[in-house]
Amino acid sequence: MFKTPLSTATRFRLFFALEFVAIGAFFPYIALYFSSIGLDGSQIGLLLALLPLVSFLVQPLWGLFSDVYHLHRRALVLACFGVALSMLGFGLTTALPLLLLFTILHAMMKGPINLLATSLALEYLEREALPDGFGSMRLWGSIGFSVASFGIGAWFVDNAVWWIVPFYAVAHVALGLVALTLPDAEVHGEAHWREGVHLLRKERSLAIFLLGILLVGFTTGIVNNYLAVYLVDIAAAGWLIGAAQALSALLEVPLMARVPAFLNRWGMRLVLVGGVAMLPMRWLLYAVIDRPLLVLPTQALHSIAMTSLLVVGVVYVNRLLLAKWRASGQALYTAALHGIGPSLGLFAAGFIYEQAGITLVWVVSALVGLVGTLILALVVHSPVTVRARHKVVS
Repeated sequence: MFKTPLSTATRFRLFFALEFVAIGAFFPYIALYFSSIGLDGSQIGLLLALLPLVSFLVQPLWGLFSDVYHLHRRALVLACFGVALSMLGFGLTTALPLLLLFTILHAMMKGPINLLATSLALEYLEREALPDGFGSMRLWGSIGFSVASFGIGAWFVDNAVWWIVPFYAVAHVALGLVALTLPDAEVHGEAHWREGVHLLRKERSLAIFLLGILLVGFTTGIVNNYLAVYLVDIAAAGWLIGAAQALSALLEVPLMARVPAFLNRWGMRLVLVGGVAMLPMRWLLYAVIDRPLLVLPTQALHSIAMTSLLVVGVVYVNRLLLAKWRASGQALYTAALHGIGPSLGLFAAGFIYEQAGITLVWVVSALVGLVGTLILALVVHSPVTVRARHKVVS
């Protein structure tokens, strides 16, 4: 680890801020970027679906590799610089075959970044006796996302959306440098490939939980890439597109800071499931709203739901498993929420949008999100005591 005058907690906050600056500048506008270089709806849908699909395939492998060989920080550094490298080729072509190749490379490198950073942060917080303190770190990601998404929407969407590619690359170089300064995870016992491969078979409640998260991810993947498209369809100005993206993330900040108080007052089940239940309501509102300004108040629903998913869900999975499987648990959660779920959602959305328009996209999202929420309501319990049971058995 490189020495730096910044405290460890500050370095983690900086990492999450930079990570989501990059995400906020790139992912909400990538569909518009593809459209600007002449791709049609089906081609855009293919590229958008490929990224989370490949991420889903590689994330569990990155998690297992890091847990088995205890290489969490080094894997994180490699992934950050790998994303920057993939963008060098990504921005130099408009040919679909090459875009497919660089999208796959990007997905392979991007997939593990958040799960590895999260597992290292959870390790640090547990070491410091702050197991519910993840929200205070993750909220800096929401701040970074809101600043970047508003800036890109306000200044570049109407003029030069291609700037998102070099900006995204430079941000990941910075991420790699910060990752070099983070503390690595401790060794919590021997972790073997065979045991890790059968983790979901042994942990049935986790498997059912991840099914619900997958269905929720089906819908969040759609909004991450189609919100800007939807707003353009209803004639929103560039500044309003940026404001809508920024507001949803900005409202997460005070909520994430209050997560420990929410958990103490209402328990993990109500905070997690109740928050996720806001999403189907949001999709139904999108289906009927045709005035751009009316979209802004609905972003509060997004903030509540994403606080539950990005903080409470992370803590829930961390408590379900032994510490030696921390990265693997986060890999499975990330793969369901940000990998296979969005991949299926984006593939479906590309087809539905081209055939029937954006309204049906939101109606389908509402139905799928409702089923996912009901599954979570059945499987999530509070308090979480599974890790304690494992320790007794072990």
